[in-house]
Amino acid sequence: MGERNAVEGKFGEAKRNYGLGLIRAHLRQTSETVIALQLLVMNLEKRLRLLFWLVFREILGTDFYSVGAEF
Repeated sequence: MGERNAVEGKFGEAKRNYGLGLIRAHLRQTSETVIALQLLVMNLEKRLRLLFWLVFREILGTDFYSVGAEF
């Protein structure tokens, strides 16, 4: 049950943030391709956020969470 909730949550996120619910392709193969591309974009964006965080942390020389505490 917990796995299903996680999967349903990801599909909900894809529909809200990535337009997965707006697919209007008529052919099955085209629809599957569009869905696969949307999921690829989601995975790439997650990795890009991680890369940005690592680069930002390296530039500052510390965790950027602790930087906000100084203000």
